[in-house]
Amino acid sequence: MKKIVLVGAGGVTFSQNFIRDFLLDETLRREYEICLMDIDEGRLNTAVKAAAIVAERLGKEFHYSATTDLRLAVRGAAFVLTVFRSGDLCHQELEYSIPLKYGVDQVVSDTLGPGGIFRGLRTLKPLFEVLDMMEEEAPGAMLLNYVNPMSINTIALSRRAKTVKVVGLCHSVQHTANTICKYLNVERKKLRFRCAGINHQAFYLKLEADGKDLYPELFKRLDKPEIYKQDKVRFELMRYFGYFPTESSGHGSEYVQYFRKRQDLIDRYCSHDIPQLDEDGFDWGIMSSGVTGAALTICRHARNKVERHIQEYLSGKRKVSTESSNEYGMQIIHAITCDEPMEANLNVMNNGLIPTLPPGACVEVPCLVNGGGIQPCQVLDYPEQLAGLNRQMINVQLLTAQGALDADRTAICRAVSLDPNASSKLGLEEMKNMTDELFEALKSEIDPRFFD
Repeated sequence: MKKIVLVGAGGVTFSQNFIRDFLLDETLRREYEICLMDIDEGRLNTAVKAAAIVAERLGKEFHYSATTDLRLAVRGAAFVLTVFRSGDLCHQELEYSIPLKYGVDQVVSDTLGPGGIFRGLRTLKPLFEVLDMMEEEAPGAMLLNYVNPMSINTIALSRRAKTVKVVGLCHSVQHTANTICKYLNVERKKLRFRCAGINHQAFYLKLEADGKDLYPELFKRLDKPEIYKQDKVRFELMRYFGYFPTESSGHGSEYVQYFRKRQDLIDRYCSHDIPQLDEDGFDWGIMSSGVTGAALTICRHARNKVERHIQEYLSGKRKVSTESSNEYGMQIIHAITCDEPMEANLNVMNNGLIPTLPPGACVEVPCLVNGGGIQPCQVLDYPEQLAGLNRQMINVQLLTAQGALDADRTAICRAVSLDPNASSKLGLEEMKNMTDELFEALKSEIDPRFFD
């Protein structure tokens, strides 16, 4: 029986999406077993119990194994999905608080900026272990990575890989398509779009429904305060650059130099106008609007909430979903296994797919997936103004990825110096001092070669 591996299965809430998708797919259940892997034995045991509940609720036979041994997990695997979180909230806190001390304001700090760069260094350390183990125990297998920072990780992993095929998966294209439908009052099944760019900064190059261009209607939403205030940054980027981006306003405000370099701009474009309260009365809207340090506040709340939900899940107080998720992971494996074509926006190495972006960049483009594997589509008409925005992020990503591969502190300092948000606030000496402080604070989590 062929094997699919979930590395980071102890993140029970997210990993259960893939297990449910797997169990609902008759072909995958027949041809594969699932291996659940996590370095935390306690969380792994919880994941196993939760998976058994899902299988029982769905009435499906579940072929699985579980281990804390990475080598054993990936041995003979056909597909490996990485869904783990590296480090803890204390490390995320340092990636946020140290730059803030220097005046660099971040919201999530997991994709770009000083926080995203050091999140990449922390995350690539275990990702390299997974990749290297796959090369030894499962050469030629496919690594489907969900872990951020997506572009930095995809570039570094792809450069290091010898036979393993590396693909990055993200939800932002699907989620933004749903958001656009909400703004335009369009049924999701009618929406037709073409989206391309880079992860967390791709753009909808075409938006149609029933053969009609939807962009004129979307531009009219700039004059509707009740809609505009839900997504100020994205609407401003569309106003000045012509196309609607995939990343939420709060997150997207970190990737450019226009919205966070002065307090008056933060107040104007990243103010919190629409509460999004959950069952506990917690306001999740702080993330989408771009409130300073929103991710830390949310992660602290979510950690407690998720733990509570897991216990409710295990005790039967919380219902088990019987619907498939929207995640691409098992859909891709099904399409390849069954030779049933599907289309998905995936993160792959550029190599001319978008000719105006560097060949060594990671791009997020439409891909055809079938029995032949994953075939990315070339985008020859990518608007230059969008390429200009992307290149600002790509500069940072390329230097960070190579710096991680070589354990090159100078490359990392240069990556920080090229970051659009950080460079709008700081001089070069300040950025070097900030980078050195981050290295020292996160020393235990980063490749020790950086300190030789």
